[in-house]
Amino acid sequence: MLRQDIGTALASDNIDCEIEPRLVLSPSESPCIDMYPAPRDSTSAAMGDITGFYVINIRARVTMADDESAQDVLIDMTDDDHELCVAAVLQSDPTLNGWATFVGVDPDSFSGLLDMSSPGRQMIGCTWRVMIGQAFS
Repeated sequence: MLRQDIGTALASDNIDCEIEPRLVLSPSESPCIDMYPAPRDSTSAAMGDITGFYVINIRARVTMADDESAQDVLIDMTDDDHELCVAAVLQSDPTLNGWATFVGVDPDSFSGLLDMSSPGRQMIGCTWRVMIGQAFS
């Protein structure tokens, strides 16, 4: 969903974006959206479900090579009313095409803009905590 909605919107503005379903240590593109497991939330387990939700961290990062443009893209990803809004895209299909029973972005988990620099590469970014209820068939 992130590749389709956000990747396509950015591509229409001639902006390449790396969007991966795993941790990206050294992004080849800016912006970069990656996702990786967080601790499981057993307190939200339903009756008969001892594991609770899967919890995923979604992280968006941009390089600071073009400071204003990079920050604009990142701010758009955090704006609930913008087509690049990561949280809105994630919650647009609460079943993830039938793979989930629930998808929710924890509103208290948003990190705000943080320095996410790595050696030789200055980056800023933000994170969201996403809870996903596993679909059973």
